[in-house]
Amino acid sequence: SSVGGSKAFEEEGMEKFYAKSFTDTNRLLRKTKNIDDSLSGTTGITVIVKGDVLYVANVGDSRAIIGSTNQDGKLKASCLSNDQTPFRKDERERLKKKGAIIRTMDQLEGGEELHENWDEGENTGDPPRVWNSSKQVPGCAFTRSIGDAVAENVGVYAIPEILVWSLGPEDQYVIIASDGIFEFLSNQQVLDLLSDNEIEKNNELKHV
Repeated sequence: SSVGGSKAFEEEGMEKFYAKSFTDTNRLLRKTKNIDDSLSGTTGITVIVKGDVLYVANVGDSRAIIGSTNQDGKLKASCLSNDQTPFRKDERERLKKKGAIIRTMDQLEGGEELHENWDEGENTGDPPRVWNSSKQVPGCAFTRSIGDAVAENVGVYAIPEILVWSLGPEDQYVIIASDGIFEFLSNQQVLDLLSDNEIEKNNELKHV
């Protein structure tokens, strides 16, 4: 049955509705004549707060984290999403079944032997990328996106992974950002920067 109506935001219906919003957006981009979606997609992550529950949906390697206070009163970062990149074996295997070739640029150009011995999530200047049989395109370093018709032919689709998180009094911050942040900073560093900035702001207000 189609997703919609008053029950769309309840339990399992909520997750179906959420996923459909991503795939519908991708489909509508494909149908829009004045938008070239062949190789111009985007990764994306969104968060919906429904009562005391967080729903997180992501495609690609943008990321969401949550900052929670532990028993020692310190803020601890936890992931609310799992980066979808060729570093993940499950994603590599899914794409290879669709005909994708997974290579780093160095491997593609013959400067490095073929292997898949990449540590999951390892930061590197030459990450494994997704290629079709031409070995010319798409060359993306993520395995899911919205608006990449060429990449979708080898499995880079817009179906999100969805995480559900029950909020508690210890949960203080939710941060969403692109890989342009998390490529250079760890989850904890991003959280610490935010919390330090909040402390500085509060101290400034006290002295006004």
